[in-house]
Amino acid sequence: MVRPQVYRIKKYEGKVVGDVVKARFDALKETMAEQQEVRFSDLVNLENTVKGIVEPQGVPTILIPHYLNFGRELYSLTQRFSGVTLNTEATLVFQKWKARGLQVALLKAIGSAFGIDTTNWT
Repeated sequence: MVRPQVYRIKKYEGKVVGDVVKARFDALKETMAEQQEVRFSDLVNLENTVKGIVEPQGVPTILIPHYLNFGRELYSLTQRFSGVTLNTEATLVFQKWKARGLQVALLKAIGSAFGIDTTNWT
């Protein structure tokens, strides 16, 4: 059933009451901070891994952020998918970054570091 506009507006107005929003954030702040701490640690490890792959290959400094972004996308996929779905989604991301001019061999090395099957990446 499609909800009418008036219903949606009233629901939104109820959610954005300052006291309600503050209470939600106060209740969840500690948990949210703990989750971010884990994610930030993962991202630092991810970036060090990617840089460890691309820097020895002489990749120009200006291109390193592109490889880091590719790695971040793969990390995001590994948090949401596994198995065949992960490999399929990762292949799509690989094709995007390959089309942007990144080196296939380095993209495959980064994918392998995430435990992704890169055998069909060409």
